[in-house]
Amino acid sequence: MRARTRPGRPHRRVTYGDPVPSPPESVAAAKALLRQPLIAARRARTDAQRAAARTAIATRLTPQLIGAAAVAGYLPLPTEPFTARVLDALLAAGTRVIVPVVIGVAPLDWCAYPAPLRTGAFGIAEPVGARLGAAAICEVDAVLVPALAVGTDGHRLGRGGGHYDRTLALLASLRPGVLPARIAVVFDDEVLDSVPFDALDQRVSAVVTPSHGPRQLGPGDEPNRP
Repeated sequence: MRARTRPGRPHRRVTYGDPVPSPPESVAAAKALLRQPLIAARRARTDAQRAAARTAIATRLTPQLIGAAAVAGYLPLPTEPFTARVLDALLAAGTRVIVPVVIGVAPLDWCAYPAPLRTGAFGIAEPVGARLGAAAICEVDAVLVPALAVGTDGHRLGRGGGHYDRTLALLASLRPGVLPARIAVVFDDEVLDSVPFDALDQRVSAVVTPSHGPRQLGPGDEPNRP
C-alpha cells in the first residue's frame, strides 16, 4: 500500500518569467516534513539494494528511450536509483544526451554528455563543457527528472531548489504542442498517493521504478501550461 500524504492545494500554473510567489508556509512545511524520512530511507539502503534498483531501472528505461534523437538526463547522487549506464547506452545507440548545470535561481543550463566533471552546487556532479543554454531542453524527446517522491497525479517532490520546476516551466512556455515525456526516476516506495505542491511545481508525465514503468501519471501527456 502506498503511503499517504496531504493533498496539495489548488493553484495557478505559472510559466518561467511569471513572478513566482513564495509557497504558503503550510505547503513549505509539509514538503520539508516529507523530505526528512525520504532522504533518511535513501541513506539507509545498502549498496546492494541501490545496485539492484539501478540495474532494474536501467533494464526498464533504456529500451523505452532507444531511438530518441535527444534525451535530457542527469548525473545521479550516490543514494539515487538512477544510473549513468542509461546515458551511456543511449549514446552508444546514437542518441544525443545532455545533462544539467545548476546556475542559481533559474532554469538549468545544459552540457553535452559525456564531459569532464566537477562537484557543483549541493555536492552534485556536473559537466565542465560548453554551455548549451537553458533553451536546449526544448530540443529533446524525453526529460529524465530526479525526485524524492512522486504523486500519482504527476506532482513530484524534489530537494527544494526549484531548478527542475523552473526548467519544466520554461519548456512548457517555449515549446508549442505536445511536450516531451517527463519521466521521474524513484524507488518503488517513493510513488505516493500525493505530495504537497505549490504554484511553482510542475508535473511530470511518467514515472519509472525498479518494479514498474515507465507508466503514465496524472492527465497523461497534456501540456503543463496555465
